[in-house]
Amino acid sequence: MEVIHFDEPGEFQDHVLAYLAQHEAENNLILGILANLIGGEYRDHQPYLAVFRDAGEIQVVSLCTPPHPTLISYKIPPLETEVLRAMLADMQETLQQDFRGLHGNKEFVSCLVSEWEKKTGIEAVQSMSMQIYKLEEVQPVSGIQGEMRLAEKRDRSLLEEWFAGFHHEALKEEPDPKRVQRQVKHYLSADPQIRGLTLWESAGQPVSMAGYDGPTPNGIRIGAVYTPTAQRKNGYASALTARLSQHLLDAGYGFCFLFADLLNPISNHIYQKIGYKPVCDSARYLFV
Repeated sequence: MEVIHFDEPGEFQDHVLAYLAQHEAENNLILGILANLIGGEYRDHQPYLAVFRDAGEIQVVSLCTPPHPTLISYKIPPLETEVLRAMLADMQETLQQDFRGLHGNKEFVSCLVSEWEKKTGIEAVQSMSMQIYKLEEVQPVSGIQGEMRLAEKRDRSLLEEWFAGFHHEALKEEPDPKRVQRQVKHYLSADPQIRGLTLWESAGQPVSMAGYDGPTPNGIRIGAVYTPTAQRKNGYASALTARLSQHLLDAGYGFCFLFADLLNPISNHIYQKIGYKPVCDSARYLFV
């Protein structure tokens, strides 16, 4: 197994884009974050950009923007145990204290995690179990009062409050106020063709939020879908996600992606009714 490291995201993208695009939906998170890196984000730390090759052929692509878990490209197992251990050894040696977890295709990442626990005796706890969905045609949602609009700077305080709620409920983590403020600022100051936040307004009041980010060669990821407790069970999130998805398709994207918590049957049902179809399971493990 040959390991190649890259210092520059642009050079890394030139090397891996064709490989990742073979499974664009499965690799949408790596592709999206790589695009953001090239755009100048996530530069607080040097990113880990690695390609693992066998006989000149790419087997796995890995990317880490500390302090986040290391992303692994889509791969159907098995790889030989020695190869898995070599990958883990390289990540640990290069990232050191920043090697805090793994995130990727559940079946493949689980194999890596098993070898990690055998090698180190350090437990890896699954912190998220997600389904990746892909949409090419929207099934419209009708009968919901209100309309979608792009979020603006005047909405900043509300967006920060709702982002904190999203972090707590969907990401299962206590929101860092400074991180939330940075995220909202990035969304509001971005080119609306590649990133933005939208609100569903009913009777002149915002009642639900959804964002889009992480463009890939042909698609874009929808995320940060959140409705405050008092406004739930009114169909606002369904209507907003459907309208935003159609807006992005109309803007020229071939398809949309999103991640849904497998432990939340309501959201999974909603997305499938809109037209999102399951692609693969994704999991995030954190080392304890």
